[in-house]
Amino acid sequence: MTGMPNRGRGWWITDGWQSNRPGQFARETWSYSWSVAQAFKLHLDNSKSGLTARRVDSYSELEIGDVICYDFEGDGRINHTTIVTSMFYGVPYIHAHTVNSADRLFDYKNSRAYTPNTIYYYYKIDDVFK
Repeated sequence: MTGMPNRGRGWWITDGWQSNRPGQFARETWSYSWSVAQAFKLHLDNSKSGLTARRVDSYSELEIGDVICYDFEGDGRINHTTIVTSMFYGVPYIHAHTVNSADRLFDYKNSRAYTPNTIYYYYKIDDVFK
């Protein structure tokens, strides 16, 4: 994880007890990219160290542990992200916690959030952290 304690940098989370000064609470306990879907996508697009990834064109290129970002309205803002937890005949399945679901088909077409304008962004997570 990188960027701590700057909430606007890197990808990180703490337990709230970590600080640059002994005995002090950290002011921020997580980065925006840790908790905000749009910020996480921006981190994946731009990160050169720590958690890095490369965008791919097709869901068939994904593997377990890779990431899918969802823009349900097609307006350029990411609404949700998921991690691929299984593959079945080249199709990713994901776990989600907004509405708890396990091994859900990645396309979210059975969700109230889905619209015909949905845009998917597929990311291969690098196996080696820099």
